[in-house]
Formats: sequence, C-alpha cells, structure tokens
Amino acid sequence: MSIKPLSLKGLTTVPLSSRTIDSDSKDFGAPYQAGSGFDHFLCSLPNLGCAGDLFRLRDAIITAHRHGYAIILACGGHVLDSGLGPLICRLIEQKLVSGIVLTGAALQQDVEIAMVGNTTTSDEYELQDGSYCLTDETGTLINDAINFGALENSGIGQSVGQRLLESELPHLDHSVVATACRYGVPVSVQPAMGADAFCIHPASHGESLGAASMNDFRLLAGMMSAASNGVVINIASSAIMPRVLLQAVDAARNVGENIGNMTTAVIDSAASTSAIHNVVDCLSQPDGQGFWLSGPDEILLPLLFASVVEALGDDIQ
Repeated sequence: MSIKPLSLKGLTTVPLSSRTIDSDSKDFGAPYQAGSGFDHFLCSLPNLGCAGDLFRLRDAIITAHRHGYAIILACGGHVLDSGLGPLICRLIEQKLVSGIVLTGAALQQDVEIAMVGNTTTSDEYELQDGSYCLTDETGTLINDAINFGALENSGIGQSVGQRLLESELPHLDHSVVATACRYGVPVSVQPAMGADAFCIHPASHGESLGAASMNDFRLLAGMMSAASNGVVINIASSAIMPRVLLQAVDAARNVGENIGNMTTAVIDSAASTSAIHNVVDCLSQPDGQGFWLSGPDEILLPLLFASVVEALGDDIQ
C-alpha cells in the first residue's frame, strides 16, 4: 500500500478570541524585589498551578481557623525526618492545628527526636545480622507507654504523649506528640503491624497494641466526624494514611455522622496515584475541594503556614 503525505491546505483555523483562557496575565508572577518582605514575595508568585493551589489551601485554613473548624495534619515519617517537627509544634501552640494523625514510622521518628534530638537510620549491612529494625530505647519507651495506657483504655497517641511529658527528656520542645499532649490536641497513631519496628520489639504485647490501635482509630473517626467545613492535609504518606482517612470517614458516616464541605490536600512530591485519588478526589466529596501540592514537604509545609500566619497577623498567638 502506498501512503502519500496529507495536504494541509484545507485546514480551518479558529480565531484566538474563541479560545478558552488558560492563564490570565492578572495571575502571572512578578520579579521579587530584594528587601520588600515576605508578603511581597507571596505576591510575586503566580496564582497558577501549585502556587495557586497553595493560596487556595491557605485561604481554606484561614477560614477554618477563624470559624473554629477542624484543621488536621496527617503525617508520614518523612515529615519528622525532614525537620518539620518544631514547625508543627509551633502550629499547635498557635492553635492552628486541632488534630494530629501519625503513622507508626512518624511516631518512632518523633520519639527519637524527643530522646536524642535527631532521627536515625539503619545501615544495610545490619540486615545481615538481624539488627536492622530494632532500636532498644525507642521501642521500649513506646511499648511501655502503650502497655500501661491500655490498662486505662488509652490510645497510642495519648499514652506515648503522657509518657514523654513525664520523662523529662532533653528535647521535648521538638516533639509533636509531647506538645500536642501538653496542649490537649488529640493525636491518633495508625501503626502497620510488622512494618513498624516498635510493633515487633521485645517489649511489645499484641493485646495492648491492638487495643490501643483500635482506640486511636476510633479517635480518628471522631476527629473526622467533626471535620465538616474544616481542612485535612495528608503529608508524605502514600499508602497507610490515605486509606486510614477514608476508612475513618466511612465508619463515621456509617453510624450516622454527617460530614461535608471538607478541604483536603496531599503535600508530597512522590504521592501515589491512589493517595491523590483517595484524599484529593474521594475524601473531599460530596461538596468539598481537594488539592495536590506536588513538591517537597520540607519546603511546601513551611511556605503554606508562613502564608497563613502572614495573613492572620495579630489574630494568632
């Protein structure tokens, strides 16, 4: 078969005026002038793409704060490992966060920070002799707190938070769990059995861990049942947190709670397709809005809340 080039002489063109506007000049960025201040820096950003979504998320947080609606941060381990603990502690103190949800990895990182002022990692060669996962002091403190707290029907977050406050560790001012406990902000921890090292630590008891985990899921369902008109931000957790948040909302609605008009967001440069779908698309339904800020959490989270603080001014502590 012989194929000839197609003649394009008969193509019909469309006038520019009939096209849908993609980006308007009023939303374009502008050069930043040195020394003009943070508010001028924000004004220099384009109101498009990720920057535009950041501004819309900022406005939702400001509205939620002014009306007393929930602002919930759901964090994976990278949030603490990238040095954002002190920022979140300050947001708790400023009453800009009303609830914290942590993966088991994030809890471990937070406890390590409280104990020694840094996070740790394992070397690959340690896997060969079975010392890759288990850290003595971290697992002991977490599990002792859980085992004792289970006797009083407490969840993981509350139990570990109280233990940290009682411990007089040197870096408690950088611990999200301790700060939240001190200010009465609920902390729900969602561990992954077998994946989180403290779950298989010698001090771990399955009965206590299971009971405390269930209490924390019930706490999360309660937090989500009160999240109408509020903001839920999932940061650097692509697997556990998006699913747990959906399950908690589903459980709350199943028992008759009416939840709606939530603003949801994912802050994660490597967010999975399912995380974006679950949090941005599904969790915001039926009448909310969702955003994906596709960049590093160590940059975007400080920028987001700096813009919130800048806008609120004297309205916060």
